[in-house]
Amino acid sequence: ILVSRYQMSEQNAKSTLVVKESGCRCILKEQNTTTSPTIDLSLAKYWNGYRIGDGIKSYRYESSIRDASKVCMRWPGSLLCKYLTRTDQANNITVLVDIINQSKIDIPAANTTVMHLRLGDGLCGQYNDLSKWCRGAKTGTENPTTRNCWENDKDCFKSIGGYIYAYPREYYEQVATELLKSVNNSTTIVVVADPRHWTRSKDMRNGDYSIDFAYRDNVISFFRSKGFIVQIHQSSGKPDDDFAYMCSARNFVRGGGGLSTLISSVVTAQGGRVFNPRKLLDVTPLPVNNLTT
Repeated sequence: ILVSRYQMSEQNAKSTLVVKESGCRCILKEQNTTTSPTIDLSLAKYWNGYRIGDGIKSYRYESSIRDASKVCMRWPGSLLCKYLTRTDQANNITVLVDIINQSKIDIPAANTTVMHLRLGDGLCGQYNDLSKWCRGAKTGTENPTTRNCWENDKDCFKSIGGYIYAYPREYYEQVATELLKSVNNSTTIVVVADPRHWTRSKDMRNGDYSIDFAYRDNVISFFRSKGFIVQIHQSSGKPDDDFAYMCSARNFVRGGGGLSTLISSVVTAQGGRVFNPRKLLDVTPLPVNNLTT
């Protein structure tokens, strides 16, 4: 099945995918631009709290995201709903791959390298309770400064548990070197980076994704400076579509957080290759149940 999906991808690499979302007819396409897209805030609000990675990995202290009835009631027909309906095992990659392969999405062409960037809450981290500024945004009242995760490691959000969610420039030097050695710069890098990703609290940015787009564009400029063709994957706004697209990659550049860890496991299980930014503190392999490749 996997081979036929890749062959189909090569034959239709330039095609577009038409989907229906919230009554709209939207065209998904890969863009060779850093223009910031228009964001559907109602769609972002609908998916707020939807956590594919945590639901599949089964965080024991948050049972609500492992409750199939609750998940299916709030997000009927979602990938996580299907997964929890089919199995009560955590990290059942076999079931997950089967669900992904049944999804009707465009998948990356064989010569594509998919790169995941964790934006949204992973880049913002948390709000200052007094100023309500996003971490990474302006701070102070006089001579405000702008935190810059791309240039300064100390400005990147790291959770108490040691997870890193966004990486500075120096972490990607190794990725660029390894890509040039293994697939060279004839590969097209497609960046998947959704600024709407916000799961554990109310998103107080009110549609201001300037920090997210600035970080994303810095990453794109860096890899273009290395001679790579870099495009932006235009999201449908549905986390499931982005997740399935990334899991179908033959070459995957891992981003921060547990979701990218899960995607890396799926890519590896399907015979793909994962490239890791250096100094990762959260690369403990996932325990995998019923894994067949």
